[in-house]
Amino acid sequence: MTIPHQPASTTPVPSVAEISAALAALGVYASVPSEAELAQQAAAVGGEDVLAAILANALYGASIGTGMLTEGHMLEAGGGARELGIAREQVLKASGADGIGVMGVLHWQAGQVRQTLKNMTASGEAGPLLGAAVRASNALLDLLACTTVVSVDDARAEQIPEQLIRARRNLETAVAEIDALPAAVAAMFPEAFPG
Repeated sequence: MTIPHQPASTTPVPSVAEISAALAALGVYASVPSEAELAQQAAAVGGEDVLAAILANALYGASIGTGMLTEGHMLEAGGGARELGIAREQVLKASGADGIGVMGVLHWQAGQVRQTLKNMTASGEAGPLLGAAVRASNALLDLLACTTVVSVDDARAEQIPEQLIRARRNLETAVAEIDALPAAVAAMFPEAFPG
């Protein structure tokens, strides 16, 4: 899947070896895997393209962890909202997104959030709060998908009405679930909410 309206990159996609080296640089890997190890991993997951996507997403996760850690240190050292904004602007710069491509990146990031929430709730052990979060993230994903369509010539333009209806349904369901949360929380923690 391509990111809608993301400018085509003029640089080649990084190799699995390059992505692995970046993971090692961030401390995720103790050392860079050998070519033989990478070939074995690629064969196990269905090919080098699949492994590249897996490793790139692992790198994304490692980068998020690094970002959270370093932002925390920055805030503890006296940085504020201005500095946080400057630091976070780098996400879009590093992604190469500009103009409408920014919406494509946000859509991709919302997809990452939604998938994580869905995986957490798939076991059935998650509570109602995560269920509401899944519905809200589904709505956000649909709304962001609509924002990436900027021309009636775009084949996805005809999907906008259906996406808006789906977003509204997901939001209505999320609101109903959120409205029920105070009673559910009170039932879960009766000692904190007596009477």
